[in-house]
This record gives sequence, structure tokens and C-alpha cells, in this order.
Amino acid sequence: MITAAMLAIMVALMVVRVPVSIAVGVAALAGLLANDNPLDVLPRMMIDGVDSFAMLAVPFFVLAGQLMNAGGTTERIFDFARDAFGWIRGGLAQVNIGGNMIFAGMSGAALADLAGLGVVVVRAMTKNGYPAPFSAALTLAACVVGPIIPPSIILVIYGLATDTSVGKLFLAGVVPGVTIGISLMVSIWLWVRLRKPDWGKPEPFVLRRAVKSFRRGSLALLSPILIIGCILAGVATPSEIGAIAAGYALLIGIIHGDLTWPRLLACLKESVAMTAVIMYLIAVSSVMAWIVTTERVAHDAAQLMITYVQSPLIGLLLINIFLLIVGMFLETVPALLILSSILLPVVKALGIDPVHFGVIICYNLILGIITPPMGIGLFVAARVAKITPEAVLKASWPLYIPLLAALVIISVVPALSLWLPTTVYRWFGLS
Repeated sequence: MITAAMLAIMVALMVVRVPVSIAVGVAALAGLLANDNPLDVLPRMMIDGVDSFAMLAVPFFVLAGQLMNAGGTTERIFDFARDAFGWIRGGLAQVNIGGNMIFAGMSGAALADLAGLGVVVVRAMTKNGYPAPFSAALTLAACVVGPIIPPSIILVIYGLATDTSVGKLFLAGVVPGVTIGISLMVSIWLWVRLRKPDWGKPEPFVLRRAVKSFRRGSLALLSPILIIGCILAGVATPSEIGAIAAGYALLIGIIHGDLTWPRLLACLKESVAMTAVIMYLIAVSSVMAWIVTTERVAHDAAQLMITYVQSPLIGLLLINIFLLIVGMFLETVPALLILSSILLPVVKALGIDPVHFGVIICYNLILGIITPPMGIGLFVAARVAKITPEAVLKASWPLYIPLLAALVIISVVPALSLWLPTTVYRWFGLS
């Protein structure tokens, strides 16, 4: 089967340290050759894969996240999170989780949260006696909330790839994202209560200080409301919302006075580089997805699932296990683009809503950044905390429990993902 051969080539190249983007491109080229397609099909299909006005949402959201990081937003968010969550047992560990939940409503990318807010939080935690490996591991675990709570680059990509409403996906991610954060908070609360470590002491809650820090960060905190509001009001498409988010992030940086010309130029360069990689992955992954479609892999998989699996819960369990394994070896974006075309007919056959499945597949694959052997987040967290990736991995294992518990809850309770978009769209008379 050509699909199996393509995946084998891609994984083999990645094992020998070939960059993911090149591995995916070579695998797509091999698939076309094996399918007796002329070589000029590859560039034409790559262009068709990204030749969409809606794809403009990706670079705009990337730029918005970079501007938020460079515009002094991280420190303001951390100050507010410290005043809002520092009184809970666990202290700065709870601040770390709460801060990531807040920052998730602005950046839309896990690694952006890790490299931005993570620097501030890890520095504060280690300064206050928290072990550096634990601080880095918790920051890494908390940053997976970023792509779930809107805005989310990966939800935009899933929505465009599967023709699913991006507005509904954004709303669908709110409650599951909060669920993930609460799961982590509860686990830290229990850990500190049972183990009684030297660190984790709560800080007193001071209302006046909390109000002051809220005012300092109010412009940034309004960003998610602005984005969701534009969607519900129907005044902007996902691409236009991305442009609004980037413009608003630029405005915040200018008003705060933290966004200097050198920082702005660095943001633009980083955004261009990140966008180029993402769009290239989308282009070559679309070629692989086309080959998978022509081989009727999705159709055959759906028929197989219908034949042997009657329960949606059993089907979701098998799909979750499969996605967790895939996330350990493949980068999030190519895995999402390849697998969504295969699995969407399967979940539809099981009666699972595409919006609900969008949250599930995105969360599953984003967990791959904290799982070896790929686990790119392990290396970023190690760099932030100035320790080894092995130390981060060792400290991360206990945090898999609440993360997987949240995955189970999100999977078996569709209402967590579907209640908010269904209710809001009904209120506003949207389809």
C-alpha cells in the first residue's frame, strides 16, 4: 500500500534526524512516483494546498502570538495570575497553570506560551525554591492548554482541512481547555497536600493588588473577548480575525511602550520563518492526504470500524490510543493534516460530531510535544530552565496522569465541547 510506504519513509527519515519538513516532502514525492503521477503534479498540488484566502489566518495568528510575547504582555499576565491564583495550595505552581490558561487566549500556540510566559514563570519559581526540573515540567504540561483555548492555530488548520466551522471550534475549545487546567491544578493541590514539600506555600490574596494587576493587563485580557466577539458578530472571517488579533497585539505593545523597533523586527522575522515552515508542511501534507484519499484508505478504515466497533466510546478509545502513539513520532501539523482526512469519515460513521473530534485530535497530537522520542517541548523547556531534557522528562511523568484524565473526560463527555458553540450559535441565530 502506497500510504503505508509513505508513512514508513517519513518515519525512517525522521529517525535518522532528517528535518520533519524534508521528511514529509520526500515521502509525498515517493508516493506520487509510486502512484505513477508525473513530477509536475507535486508543485501544482502544493500550491493548491495553500492557495486559500482562509489560510491567511495562520500567519496572522503566528504574528499575533509573537507580538504578545515581545510587547510586555507576559509580565503583566504573570502578575495578574500571581494575584489571582497564588493563594491556592501550590503557590507559584498554580500561578504557572493559571497564567498559561490566560495566555492561551492570546497566543494560540503551545511552544509560544512555553518560550514566552515560560521564561518568566520558571525564573520566578526557581527563585522561590521550586526545583528547576519540576518548574520546567509543569510549564511544559500547562502550555498544552494553549492550542485548545481560542485563538488556536492548530484548530484553524483542522477547520480549514476538514471544512469545519472555525468559529464553532474556537468556542468548543473553551471548556475543554479550562478542564485541562483544572485537572492540573487539582493534581498539584493533592501533590502538595500529600507530599508536603518545602515549596508550594500559598501567597496571601490581596484584593487591591489583584485589581491593580488586572488593570495593568486589562488590554491583553480583552484579546480573547475581541476575537470571539468578532466571530459571533459575523463581522470577520477567520483570516480577518487573525489580522485583527495581530493589529490589536501591535496596538497593545505600542500603548505599553514595550514594543521597540528591534523587538518588532525580530517578531516579523520569527513570524515569517515560522509561517514558512507551517505553510510548507501544509502544502506537502496536502499531497500526502490526496494520495491517501485516492487509495480510499479513509473509506476502508470507516468500513472496518463500522464492522467491528459498534460503540462510539470504544471507537474513541481506540482512536485516542492511536493518536497518542502517532503524536510521539510525528509533528502536530503534518500528523493533523494527514490523519484528519483518514479519521473524520470514521468518527462520522460512529456518530461523533466533527467539532468534538476536532478538539480531541488536536489535544491528542499536541500532547506529542511532551512525549519522547520527538517531544520538541522537552528541549524547549530544558532550554528555558537551563537543564537537560532528561531532567525535564523525569519530572514530567506524574503530570501525564491529569493530562490523560482530562483527555478521557473530554472524550466521553461531548457536551464539554459542544455545549458552548451550540448555545451561543443558537442565541445569535447563526448556522
